[in-house]
Amino acid sequence: MTCIPAPMPRKRRSYNIDERLIDVLSELAQRDNMSANRYLENLIFSHGQQRGILGMDAKPLGETRGGDHSKPTQAATEGKAE
Repeated sequence: MTCIPAPMPRKRRSYNIDERLIDVLSELAQRDNMSANRYLENLIFSHGQQRGILGMDAKPLGETRGGDHSKPTQAATEGKAE
């Protein structure tokens, strides 16, 4: 019998930061075709690894909204937008 651990939950937090940084975050996320939340999570995750707080073998949570996102969709394999 294999036990699969449940994914770590995401937590909501609120921070007061410079409005220009909000705009920068939105622009960078859009350029990388991802949400601002996903972009920020990946950025902090990578920084945590570089600073030795997270192990280099640690992996971000990834998509947790349901469905199997580990395989490309047919549209993605055909080069079409979903």
